[in-house]
Amino acid sequence: MFKITRSVLPFVVLAVLSGCAAAPANKQAMIASPSAAVSENQKGKFIVNAVSGGKATNPFWTSQVSNENFEAALKESLALSALSAADASASKYKIDAELVSLKQPMFGLTFDVVSTVNYKVYGAGSEKVFPIVATGTATTSDAFVAITRLKIANEKSIQENIKEFIKQLSASGLQ
Repeated sequence: MFKITRSVLPFVVLAVLSGCAAAPANKQAMIASPSAAVSENQKGKFIVNAVSGGKATNPFWTSQVSNENFEAALKESLALSALSAADASASKYKIDAELVSLKQPMFGLTFDVVSTVNYKVYGAGSEKVFPIVATGTATTSDAFVAITRLKIANEKSIQENIKEFIKQLSASGLQ
């Protein structure tokens, strides 16, 4: 009986672990709602051109932020702030966002994820780079399961990053 239990145990552990596979960060949870007023001169002048640096989530490893979900969250956040142009021809500025790093903890009860994104805004004869570093925190009150807690911390970090970018963009004087 003991011999059978020892030989079956690795398969049981593997089945349990695969049931706890990581989920990718959700774009809806990364959308930043406007926190400050935007200048009338900036409304409808920006369009997201390219997003890079994200990674697809390996279901057997840690949650990540994909380019597609980051781009969708950035576009929606700019739209909510009334900064995005109706279409590319109506925009004055293009935005490229590069997710430089997503520093994630390996274990703990509180997960702090630090995202570093370089936003390049260019057009109308000017170019400005906004290097933004933001932290998202998730605790056991957000989710008891560590994999879910990491996903939530990723989402909060990207959300805070986008929020800070919009804040700095609004204060930049680009018109």
